[in-house]
Amino acid sequence: MKFNKSRKLAAIFMSVLLSWMGMAATTASAAMVDTSVTISEYSLAEDKAALKSALDRDDVRERLLDLGISIDDVDTRIDALTADELASLKANMDDMPAGAGAVGLLAFVVLVFFITDVLGITDIFPFVNAAN
Repeated sequence: MKFNKSRKLAAIFMSVLLSWMGMAATTASAAMVDTSVTISEYSLAEDKAALKSALDRDDVRERLLDLGISIDDVDTRIDALTADELASLKANMDDMPAGAGAVGLLAFVVLVFFITDVLGITDIFPFVNAAN
C-alpha cells in the first residue's frame, strides 16, 4: 500500500510540474512592422551596394592599395557603417564634381577609417592610438 501512495504522490507532483513548465514556455509576442523601418533597411543595403560599386573602380582600388588599405578591410568597413555615416557619405558623393569624385570619395573614406580608428572601433592604421 505504501508503495502505491508514494508512486501516486510522485505522479501528481510530476504532472503539476510539467503542466506549470508547459504554461511558462508558451509565451510569445508579435508586433506590426512599420513600413518606414522596412524601407530604411532596404535603402541602407542599397546605399552600401552603391558605395561598393563606386569603390570597384580600378583607380580607387589602386589608390587604396597605395595607402596600405586592403580591399577586404574596405568591404568590412562599408558593411559596418551605420545609417548616419552612410547618409553623410552619400551626401558628400552627390555633391562632388564628376571628375574629382574618386579622389574626394577616397579621402572621405580614409577620414571615416581614421575616425573609427581613433574611437577604437577598428585597427586599420597602426600609427593611430585608440582613445579608451
